[in-house]
Amino acid sequence: MWCLISQPNSVVFEVRVDPKAIGQECLEKACEYLGITHEADYFGLKYENSRGEELWLNLRNPIDRQVNCHAVPLRFSLRVKFWIPPHLLLQDTTKHQFYLNAKHDLLDKSLLVDNWETVSYLIALIAQAEEIDYDPIHPPHTVYLQTSTISAVDCLEKPQDLLHKIIEEHKRLKGGKRSTAEYWLLKAVSEQETFGEERFHAVTKQHPHESLSVGVGPHGISISSENKEKQLITFSSVISASSQKRNFRFGYLLEDGSTTELEVKLDSSHLASGLYRALTEKHAFYSCETVTSAVMAQCIRDLKGIIVSIFNEDSNQGKKYVFDIRRTCREVYDGARRAIYQENNLQSTEQSNTKCQDHEDNCKDSQEKYLRLLDSMLCKICMDSQIDTAFLPCGHVLACNHCALRCDKCPICRTDIKQSQKLFLPVEFRTTERIEC
Repeated sequence: MWCLISQPNSVVFEVRVDPKAIGQECLEKACEYLGITHEADYFGLKYENSRGEELWLNLRNPIDRQVNCHAVPLRFSLRVKFWIPPHLLLQDTTKHQFYLNAKHDLLDKSLLVDNWETVSYLIALIAQAEEIDYDPIHPPHTVYLQTSTISAVDCLEKPQDLLHKIIEEHKRLKGGKRSTAEYWLLKAVSEQETFGEERFHAVTKQHPHESLSVGVGPHGISISSENKEKQLITFSSVISASSQKRNFRFGYLLEDGSTTELEVKLDSSHLASGLYRALTEKHAFYSCETVTSAVMAQCIRDLKGIIVSIFNEDSNQGKKYVFDIRRTCREVYDGARRAIYQENNLQSTEQSNTKCQDHEDNCKDSQEKYLRLLDSMLCKICMDSQIDTAFLPCGHVLACNHCALRCDKCPICRTDIKQSQKLFLPVEFRTTERIEC
């Protein structure tokens, strides 16, 4: 079946997978199309369910169990799922996709910036990344206008001279490469407080009319609301987490060592499961040395699978994995680095072998030429000694001095030989000589 994959810059391409394929196969083909060979673990595929909710496709489960395969072609969005600093990205194609995602989140206001100076710097970097150098006669106001939706946190008022600051930053970046601008944008974005956060909107049981924002990022969980100060909870403080229908509950440690619980209600059971999944996967990806078997093997079964598992626990009938994470950020980075290093070594070896083969071919060709030269320098009568005598008046040189004294006529042109002239060649050729390569 065909799957349409959209990038953050609205560019769409298609990949073809088996109707019974799992999500991982679709993601790997999409990354392969873009040239991302060893860093696909940072990405995921999003889709919209019947309620219009944007959910992550579980990569370990069959696609047809998660989306409506009757509405073909299937539509997915390729997005960064696990954000890391740009200096840990090894491939230029991966950095470019991170840049496209970061730009999308900035324009979509899902990523807010700490201050307006950084906003002006980011807008100038986007303009430079679009390969537009600053021109005082024709400033790129179109790009400035398109990126004007980038904003700082709500408590900071927009300065009047923002456009002037953008222009000054753009002047400073003049002549820079696109890839360099993309890197520094990712560098600036990675320093923001909300970098890599996946946000969920919920309410608490105590205050059902008060909206609560729960963000799960690389360093932990952030909880913010209109009436309360933002609260940060590190992964190491989390004790337990669970989801049931629309409710999500997790317990964590306070600074004084006591424990507390927070229970929130989301708009649907899918979002509650998504929050539980985001917390578990991001904790494993950013904080753990390896993904534990408890996370890897956690699954649920449908009714048919439960009945079958009573008689055979190892059966995969009706099994649906809860998490699709396979490796931590350390494992992804180390694995990609080793794979790229091995590929470079293999390429160097192939180039070296090609050079050796060319050298051997050249030596063989030179050897053949030298052998032909040796044959041409042998006496054509005895085929043993080197030629050293010329017949006059015809001038042919084809015999040694010993054989020339016995000839009356030239063996080639049959002209009467009036005189045999001894020749002294500058080099003495030996039939036993060979070229050493």
